[in-house]
Amino acid sequence: MFKLTRIYLVAITYLQHTDPSLPHYDANTWTFARGAAATIDREFGFIGRHLLHGIIETHVLHHYISTIPFYHADEATEAIKPVMGQHYRSDVKGGSFGFLKALWTSAKWCQWVEHSEDAKGEGKGVLFYRNRNGLGIKPRKMAAPTTTASFHVDMN
Repeated sequence: MFKLTRIYLVAITYLQHTDPSLPHYDANTWTFARGAAATIDREFGFIGRHLLHGIIETHVLHHYISTIPFYHADEATEAIKPVMGQHYRSDVKGGSFGFLKALWTSAKWCQWVEHSEDAKGEGKGVLFYRNRNGLGIKPRKMAAPTTTASFHVDMN
């Protein structure tokens, strides 16, 4: 039973922080607000709502105000949605089955993070998920490394 619980906790944590739409930030671009918004609310049906007190369904709020009691989390989540606007993310389709589908999708799409092609200015510090399956935004084309660099050691 304990092993199954650990598997669920790892899957839940993975899905709260992994989605093809979630940005990641380098050290120069990251701020607390950006980092807190880089999460997603998921739906886990009866188990998530009643046994886990909605932490899966109200995780974005948890990143901003971790001390809010679970019995006010749904109401507070509704209050932050208009404030966050397009930066609020949720995937609540399908309940527990949707959660399993999201697990499959994220594992297939989200394998590493990389800069976006043609990023300019501060956007250079925003990274998105890439994968070896060719899904999602194409990685930026990197110049091939040159081998013309040399050095000389003076022994005198």
